[in-house]
Amino acid sequence: MIKKLYPNGRPKAFNVSYDDGVLQDIRFVGLLNKYNLKGTFNLNSHLMKTEFEWKHESGLVIKRLSENIASDLYSGHEIASHTLTHPYMDSLTENEIIHELQTDKDNLEMLFESEVKGFAVPFDFYSELMEECVKKCGFEYARISEESLSYTPSTDFYKLEVGIFHLDTNLDSYIDNFLSTNEELAFCQIAGHSYDLDTENMWDKIEAIFKKLSADNNILPMTTIQFVEYIKAMNLAEITENYIKNNSNISLWFSVNDRICEIKPNEVYYV
Repeated sequence: MIKKLYPNGRPKAFNVSYDDGVLQDIRFVGLLNKYNLKGTFNLNSHLMKTEFEWKHESGLVIKRLSENIASDLYSGHEIASHTLTHPYMDSLTENEIIHELQTDKDNLEMLFESEVKGFAVPFDFYSELMEECVKKCGFEYARISEESLSYTPSTDFYKLEVGIFHLDTNLDSYIDNFLSTNEELAFCQIAGHSYDLDTENMWDKIEAIFKKLSADNNILPMTTIQFVEYIKAMNLAEITENYIKNNSNISLWFSVNDRICEIKPNEVYYV
């Protein structure tokens, strides 16, 4: 019997994808680091540069992080684009969309000195034109603003649904069901904004979830791009009754007749 696994033989993976790069990310990243978890942070470089702020309906003033703070804060996590200025995208032309995406990508790569491969849609508008622009700008995935409420890896990396938003009332059951599922390559992702943890008084709840997930040795913390690149590589594998061939440039992991196997790039493993 052959079962696909994540790196190091883990059957499940977990990720958080948080937007906007706000002041509350300082505390939030601290929690991720405390529990050895991985996050993807979707940033708007122009709003960081101007240290944009706005008043939430709760009365809390939401402040964007400065470039100086952000450049050090997210070490060990993934930086993704969230557009340059966080506009409503439905009224923009193709050239304007390209400008929002490409300029943000370029700015973030300069600030963080690393390649930005992911994009997260602002608000909830996404279209075929936007998808074309995302691909033209060289992104490897686009995270959209729809929930899957499942643990099944996506088959369309340019319409990558989030697992669940942290304000969803089903959050606790979604996490508990993830912990108990035996689904192959189960993937759990929580998305949101860290300022919600202030406005909804959710810090204790999210920490309890992180503590529970980090204590499970079956779960591998991953950034979104790590997940996407691994699933893409897994999709290239040839799997037959007699052998498994890794056609990618990264190691793949399987359980073969209850034995955990690492199959290195371009290697063939005979069952």
